[in-house]
Amino acid sequence: MNLVQRAVGAVVGSAVGDALGAPFEFGPAGAFFSRFPVPGAGGEMSGGGGWDAGEATDDTQMAVHVAESLLERGGLDLPDIFARLQRWAADQPKDIGLQTEDVLTRGNRRTGRGRVRTGSDSNRVDRPLTRSATRKRRPNPASDPPDRPRS
Repeated sequence: MNLVQRAVGAVVGSAVGDALGAPFEFGPAGAFFSRFPVPGAGGEMSGGGGWDAGEATDDTQMAVHVAESLLERGGLDLPDIFARLQRWAADQPKDIGLQTEDVLTRGNRRTGRGRVRTGSDSNRVDRPLTRSATRKRRPNPASDPPDRPRS
């Protein structure tokens, strides 16, 4: 398997896992098994929690923009990636983490103690920082050896 095939596999695999888990992302522990008590009985690909079946979340959308930049620019071009993500955020995606939105649309204005300022200038509130796709570890097909066990 060549490098491009491995990269495509990593992005597609991440997208599938993201779409399967999206309906349960902010739910309580055990929500999947409460909804589907018999695994494999069918219906698992039904969406939920505000997501259509197989719908891409913000994590997948950002990963695709990074992958497109890597392919089109022939390597890591951080200003290009940032510009792509800024355009994506400006298009008002269905879901975007508060910290990600703040960084991409207004610049990162931290208020201290793990919080960011969000909202209009006249109606500003402090909210807790959220985790985004940039903090998730996915297999790196460019640097992880093919025989290395995947996490």
